[in-house]
Amino acid sequence: MADKMLKKVILCIDEVEAGDILAEDIFSEYRLLAKKDLVLTERIIALLKLRKVEELSVYLSSDSVRIVHDLSIQRAMEYEDIFAPLLEKNEEIDEYQVAVSNLFMSTLENVVHELRYGQILKSMQDTAYVRGIFERILAEKHRYDLLMRLKEWDEYSFVHSFDVFVLGTIFARQLGLTDIEMLARGYLFHDIGKVFIPQEILSVKRKLSEDEFDIVKTHTTKGYELLIENGEADIAYLARDHHERFAGKGYPNQLCADEMSEGVQLLQIIDVYSAMTSKRVYHSGYGATDALAVLYRDRHLYNEKFMNKFVECLGIYPVNSVVLLSDNRSAQVELVYDMFPTLPKVKLLDEQTSMNLPLNYSVKIVKMIDYRANSFEEIFNLFIEQLIRNDEVSLRVHFSKLIDHLHPKEIVLKIFLPAFRILRLLTREIQTDMKKYKNSILILNKLLEEQLNVLYMDYQHEQTTILVVETAVRENFFIKLVQSILYIDKIVPFFINPGDDQRITQLMEHCGVNVAYFIEEELTIDKRVRPMREGTFLYYSLSDIEELLVNLVGMSMKKFLFEEKMQERLFISLKA
Repeated sequence: MADKMLKKVILCIDEVEAGDILAEDIFSEYRLLAKKDLVLTERIIALLKLRKVEELSVYLSSDSVRIVHDLSIQRAMEYEDIFAPLLEKNEEIDEYQVAVSNLFMSTLENVVHELRYGQILKSMQDTAYVRGIFERILAEKHRYDLLMRLKEWDEYSFVHSFDVFVLGTIFARQLGLTDIEMLARGYLFHDIGKVFIPQEILSVKRKLSEDEFDIVKTHTTKGYELLIENGEADIAYLARDHHERFAGKGYPNQLCADEMSEGVQLLQIIDVYSAMTSKRVYHSGYGATDALAVLYRDRHLYNEKFMNKFVECLGIYPVNSVVLLSDNRSAQVELVYDMFPTLPKVKLLDEQTSMNLPLNYSVKIVKMIDYRANSFEEIFNLFIEQLIRNDEVSLRVHFSKLIDHLHPKEIVLKIFLPAFRILRLLTREIQTDMKKYKNSILILNKLLEEQLNVLYMDYQHEQTTILVVETAVRENFFIKLVQSILYIDKIVPFFINPGDDQRITQLMEHCGVNVAYFIEEELTIDKRVRPMREGTFLYYSLSDIEELLVNLVGMSMKKFLFEEKMQERLFISLKA
């Protein structure tokens, strides 16, 4: 229906109006400025004019009077006039050079977006500089073959390697490093060892298991060896060392800062930034500011001076950055706009007032002074605030930051359980709106369900246990929490309905367990423990499980196995 009502036309930018919808991506000097289907606003149109964009392809209603201004027919005639003489010439073409040039341009369009490149590649000169280096590197045919081997094995690893090459080359030049072309070649081939990693591991759509991650880590040393075999010994160390971190926290050799060259220290930052901001099948990619915030959170692992310089090179400053403005005022970045990442909202520190940096860059950020990272507690408080408001979209942003680098059991102990305890206290003590409380629990339950799916795929389960729970109760938030903790303990919970003792005991014998846990909404029997010939039945109410879980808040994940806590809780109840 939309095709019948709308027509794609090309308009002079002065003819475009707020509310028009882009019909094609907007590129400027090989940089993606805006994506197709974006609804234009006055501010976006003003920014595009400043970027010297002269015409846009937009969708207009088929009866719009502005269709008479369509430039597409005129453009087609102009292109025919320009290319007609060229079609008549029959000059000899270097097919290999054309293939290299096409590879550069097609891949560049795939990675260069203002939302992640900021001020990098703002000029045609920068693009030509990187393109020249790329073509000189691949003038050696064996390098082209090596790169194509990576591309054919894993497209993502190839695109990521190209991305790191572009970002790293421009950044190395800004830092004034020597041997830039050698470094650029190393950056292009830093992940070449991925050709030895099984494709089924490279394409896994979840967090890797420990065994899988151990296999992936071998790409550093295997890449080092492959480059030496191919006559690239001068850059092999970049493939080997790009996952090293300061204070011996990386791999494969746990190097310290003074054992790494500046070229490696630069690569470590670019590699992480590229990986976090790149899109994958299962991962939409961090925004630039979020990726930089993660880097700054782990600043002790990297060259912090280089990190500050990289932020300045991008011109994209993460929220909470303390910066110096071009008018010599100091400010803190408050908000980064998706469409205008280089023009954030800042708070002037001396005046305690906020302002949006102007579109014409008459005032801009010139220097990174410091970064004030939010603590886990601050992010958790923001998460809880959005949870109470039932703002699922916003809280997911905070949730993704909270779970980063947490062990799965810590996710339960430090996020889900404290969040529930706070909701319960608010409901009991302050009489929070019950409708909002139930909606908050539903949101928590949805997040927990997603974590359960990840846990089930991630963990090799070594044991099983039997939970006798009515089908209707299994969707309860606390049952899901029990299920997730058991998964983390590498135990698969086997659910069965109550009612047939013989079937339950047969299942116990089959699974090789001597305990079955009965969980009911309310206990209807006096006994908590029922000895059976094949083992023991232990009985709990949902409130028992709730209290048990809440009491685990703050406990170290290394101090307990959950089944032990289940049994301990029961015996405490019996003594009482």
